[in-house]
Amino acid sequence: MATPTVVALLLLLAVLCISAVATRRVAVPASVAAALVLNFFFLPPLGTLTIADPQHSIVWFVFLAVSLVGSHLASAARSRAAEAIAQRDEMARLLAAREEGEAAKRRAELATALLNSMGHDLRTPLTAIEIAAANLQDAGMSESLRREQAEIVRTQVVRLNRVFDRIIAMARVDAGVLRAEPEWVHPGDIVEAAMQEVEASLAGHPVVTDAPDGPLAFVDPRLTSTALARVIENAARYAPGVTPIAITAAVNGGELRITVDDEGPGIPDADLPRLFDPFYRAGSRSTDGLGMGLAIARGLLVAQHGGITAENRSPRGARFSIVIATGGGH
Repeated sequence: MATPTVVALLLLLAVLCISAVATRRVAVPASVAAALVLNFFFLPPLGTLTIADPQHSIVWFVFLAVSLVGSHLASAARSRAAEAIAQRDEMARLLAAREEGEAAKRRAELATALLNSMGHDLRTPLTAIEIAAANLQDAGMSESLRREQAEIVRTQVVRLNRVFDRIIAMARVDAGVLRAEPEWVHPGDIVEAAMQEVEASLAGHPVVTDAPDGPLAFVDPRLTSTALARVIENAARYAPGVTPIAITAAVNGGELRITVDDEGPGIPDADLPRLFDPFYRAGSRSTDGLGMGLAIARGLLVAQHGGITAENRSPRGARFSIVIATGGGH
């Protein structure tokens, strides 16, 4: 037969379990009820609420005290846990509100930058088209001048198309709708496709390429060549005169690595952290343009779990490095 001490411990365990999951209004009555059960059924004389043995009285009072204290502590711990959860949720809500506010601020800044950039980059070609169109209405204009004005219109229309292409590409990057479709491709083919895309921008710049035969890269050739084209275009824009642009591409250690070196003015150290932000143009490399090319390149590469970095070369110029995990050679 179980002794009163063993029974008291079992009842105490039951009371603590109740206290751990129930409120204090339930835990305290449970403690009192357990003490009465211990007294009535297990402490002589049985069937009464009296206690004959002084030692049993001590057991009973200790049991009642421990069960009440345990109920109180369990309820207090549960209350503190509930408060901690509430504080955590409130902190999460505040952080979410803060992030939403910062995101709204960034969107507003980007929208302002976009409008400012577009105001310049659209006004210039539109003005040129308007003037050229007006000149073409001159019946006395010679055929050579007419062709010259027509070429101005064509060139500025191409420029406008390029601006809108950048805007659409940036919108797709921001919306996260880009999906990579990798296939096995030679690094040299990516370089060639990129150079063809920006052939007009490379006028006057000798291009030195180094894409030796070797492992193929398992990447999305369309996204990768478009990203590389933006980097090459950036190099051509900032490199002076007829200075060369060097492009290397190869697969090493399961990664496609492409570098583009120019001999421009380099990048101020203060501008390096923000160089790939949308609409940002470094001070010493500021020229006409929306400032979206490098941001688009980064977005196209991120869609393939790749990345791009920039650094200054010695004694002058900048180097842009593209890295994409290829899953090995083929």
